[in-house]
Amino acid sequence: MVSDMNNNIFQEYAQAERLLEQNEVMASPAELHGILCGFLCGGIAATGKQWLTEFNALINDGIPVPAAVRGWLEEVFLATQEALAQQAGLELLLPDEDSPLDERLQAISEWAQAFLAGFAVLQQDLGKASDELQEMIGDLSNISQLDDEFDEDEDNETSYFVLYEHVKLGVMLAFEEFGLLPPQSDKKPTLH
Repeated sequence: MVSDMNNNIFQEYAQAERLLEQNEVMASPAELHGILCGFLCGGIAATGKQWLTEFNALINDGIPVPAAVRGWLEEVFLATQEALAQQAGLELLLPDEDSPLDERLQAISEWAQAFLAGFAVLQQDLGKASDELQEMIGDLSNISQLDDEFDEDEDNETSYFVLYEHVKLGVMLAFEEFGLLPPQSDKKPTLH
């Protein structure tokens, strides 16, 4: 299933849902991506598989997820890590804009809650965070408790977009403060 996914995994929410369903993983793609982002922003090692051990402990009582799901998670983890490290191109794994607003609101709420859980695994002392990040963590906590009963209208669509961008800003801020960059290659380019 992983091999036939589009290169842009963040635009394949429904496909990811099917993968998780087929492998009896009782979490949404939004929740899983939120956890991974929380780990990365909390400062999990940028190399190795520590994140996978922490992930299994948090989501699956330490039991490894099925191989197909693990492969997909590795793709998501690496793509997210790259976007965070480059400070550009970060997308949240959420239903697309054609999905009903209430589904998107539920997913962003789940995403925020999962992000906070993943972040808390590595950062239990928010006193180390800047005032701005502490405020953003409070905002994410509020977003995690959203009511998804909204009318489908242009004002609410605009509000959702603003909310989405605010969450992305918070993620980038958290990564800036606590995230670890992947090591750079020590190879110098060969000059001819």
